[in-house]
Amino acid sequence: MVSRAKQYEDAGRPVPYVPVQACGYFLEALIEAGPVKSDGMGNRVPLDWLDIKAFADMTGAVTEAWEASILRRMSIAFANGLHEGKSAFSIAPVDREPVT
Repeated sequence: MVSRAKQYEDAGRPVPYVPVQACGYFLEALIEAGPVKSDGMGNRVPLDWLDIKAFADMTGAVTEAWEASILRRMSIAFANGLHEGKSAFSIAPVDREPVT
């Protein structure tokens, strides 16, 4: 399976990333940790706490409990987005109205 970013790059088009203003290191940490993992059936699922703890211990990228919590929520959102993206009726996050 080829990622959407790779498809954009292969087509010579810019990848439409959502701009990140503050705390951009969370996105870097999520990508480095691997935003999702595979379960025993080949489905993509969020990182669990043990995965995040191992990542934090090995890299030092996140040191506080609140940072681990944010990383976990980001992984859940990423996995949900992957599942949502399978629907032809799903609206891409960059096209959604901002939540206030």
